[in-house]
Amino acid sequence: MAATTKDLVQRLEEGVKAVETGEDMKRFLSTQARFHTYSWSNVLLILAQRPDASRVAGFHTWLALGRHVRKGERGLAILAPIFPRKDKSRETRETKAPEEEEVGPNPVRFRPVYVFDVSQTEGEPVPEPPIHKLDGESGEARWLLPRLLTLAQAEGLTVDMAATDCGVANGFYRRSDKAIHVAAGLAADQQAKTLAHELGHHLLGHDGHTLDRPQAEVEAEGVAFVVCARAGVATDTYSFGYVATWAGEGPEGEKRVRQALSAIQRTAGAMIDRIEERDPRAEARALVDRAHAIKARVAEAAVER
Repeated sequence: MAATTKDLVQRLEEGVKAVETGEDMKRFLSTQARFHTYSWSNVLLILAQRPDASRVAGFHTWLALGRHVRKGERGLAILAPIFPRKDKSRETRETKAPEEEEVGPNPVRFRPVYVFDVSQTEGEPVPEPPIHKLDGESGEARWLLPRLLTLAQAEGLTVDMAATDCGVANGFYRRSDKAIHVAAGLAADQQAKTLAHELGHHLLGHDGHTLDRPQAEVEAEGVAFVVCARAGVATDTYSFGYVATWAGEGPEGEKRVRQALSAIQRTAGAMIDRIEERDPRAEARALVDRAHAIKARVAEAAVER
């Protein structure tokens, strides 16, 4: 319990900046820029055809990334919009070839195109974000876990510490039924970090349906980092990369982190106070017992004299 909340928040900010400028993050962001953002309808189409899909791209995109689609793999059909030619002035129409004209804002029709999941390809490894799952079984994490569970219980939350419905995530918080699920099979350090993260979502009042998701993830992970670091559980290799990835790159990412710092410090401080607080009634009883013991020793000494 060495560092103050303020010191830990500053350490978080510095750690995230270091990750953002690191080579691993640069390679990851460069790769991510090649992947398209798909509409919700196309996401549903992809998952209907391949529920375990994690990262999809077209045939030629995979080639540009040093990977190729394995022979015999079937593509996942999605819908690509076809846009009308944007109306131009007579002069523009006469001086520009049709293929050079800009497209209009609304599609006139859709056509099927095919993408492939990374699991259908082979070749060069795809750069991953610098987020490394914690595998430690520290005594500090084992000290912290029951205290986080007690806090969750006091908040009226139900917690499943061996959930099998988390998919690729380490856990999730569902505000509608006040439940936290932590994935089965995690090491103690990761369990503590994940539980602190989901408790952070709860105490910050996050609702996945209405709040800005990147901001919510930055705040919750920041809270988890501070709470765990205060207890002596090191989550740097996970938390710094997680915050940097969700915050995004450039000035917008830096702004998102700065905006989150006050909420992180306030919420983490409140959690730490509750985790570390002592029962005042127990302290009072201990003081009374100590006073009685001192009085008895004094009486015994007086008799001996």
